[in-house]
Amino acid sequence: MKNIFNNIVDLYPDPVQRLSILISMLGKVGYDPTNRILVPTNNETAATSLRIMILSYIAAAVSQIEFDSSSQAQNILSTLKPLFDAQKNDDTLDATAFNRLQRLYRKTIADISTRGSVLPQVVEFYVDPTDKIPLPVLAQYIYQDGSMADDILLRNNSKIIHPLFVNTTLEVINNG
Repeated sequence: MKNIFNNIVDLYPDPVQRLSILISMLGKVGYDPTNRILVPTNNETAATSLRIMILSYIAAAVSQIEFDSSSQAQNILSTLKPLFDAQKNDDTLDATAFNRLQRLYRKTIADISTRGSVLPQVVEFYVDPTDKIPLPVLAQYIYQDGSMADDILLRNNSKIIHPLFVNTTLEVINNG
């Protein structure tokens, strides 16, 4: 079993991508992401063991993420809370497994909170829809560094139609 998870780590070296894969795996072993609860499976003992192992690998992936903002850390924190809460409410957990899961959860939350709290937040930057401003000009205005245009473009790729004619509200790292 451990081999499978080690293969996932090898296949997905990016911890954010690995986190996404592992979260989706929980949905295959009795976690309902829509209602954020556990649902019965054919073999509840095996499903519980798998979910706990997946949560352990999720915690390991989170510890390797280099957050770019406190907003990213907060988003991951709010994604993980229901996963752990659902598993902690599992009636099949014995006291030892519950305590281990609780410790893992607390350490993961502390790690995210500690590392995320020192980072800047993502904020919205309003651009008048009637304007058409080149992205490097916006980067220079926001950060006093035109080379930050790439960061803005990556963060807002779905919103920016053309980098020379930006006229939409953007998500940017708060610089002050």
